Amino acid sequence: MTVWIGCAKSNFYADRHGFSPKAIVVHTLDDELAGGEAVLLDPTSRLSVHYIVSLVGDVFQYVHETDTAFHAGIVVNPSWPLLQEGVNPNFYTIGIALEGRAGDPHSEAQLSAAAALILEIAARWDIPLDSDHVVEHKAIRASKNCPGSGLDLAKLLARIPRSSAASPQATTTVRTVRNVNVRTGRPNTLAPVERVLLAGSDVSVVGFTVGQRVEGNAYWYADPQGNYIWAGATNMPSPNPAG
Repeated sequence: MTVWIGCAKSNFYADRHGFSPKAIVVHTLDDELAGGEAVLLDPTSRLSVHYIVSLVGDVFQYVHETDTAFHAGIVVNPSWPLLQEGVNPNFYTIGIALEGRAGDPHSEAQLSAAAALILEIAARWDIPLDSDHVVEHKAIRASKNCPGSGLDLAKLLARIPRSSAASPQATTTVRTVRNVNVRTGRPNTLAPVERVLLAGSDVSVVGFTVGQRVEGNAYWYADPQGNYIWAGATNMPSPNPAG
């Protein structure tokens, strides 16, 4: 569950200047949660991130994803291959900060929560889950040791759950328990609606993925045509037996 906090109006732009999120930048807060949050609430700091993930795995949001946080706008000797020359990277990135110091290890709960958050953001904005699209802050600003040696980005990416797809012949039937939109392109509520399934409809699915969390449930089924159906609207809201 994400808790909305918000930040000072002077610490973000209420739009993205015509851009949309194309990548996620990972930071270390380099402070405790209370100290880092105080900076975001200070109208003179001119600093913000979209999210902070606490040491115990709580997620707090300070800027809407459709708005521009001030988290990675200074470019110094960048190594990020997708940097757009002459464009402030804040306009097309989402910033996530992990509570803690740059050299300290991160807890299991924090890393699991960060992985789940990254997956949800990526699903909403169709962002690939690779090291070109989920990047360390220092890949943009080399003068900052951020997120520092305490975070192994490759291991964080490896924690992110991937889809489970079956062959077209290995279908499963689920039944809708309420009216639900069938989405094309990606598993989130911003994707186009291909059709509407009425409550009580039987539908064949060939696998599932984790996408946008709706009413606390991030599972989406895929039909044989590659469309997505939110699992929470079916009689099997969790495709995992242990889920």
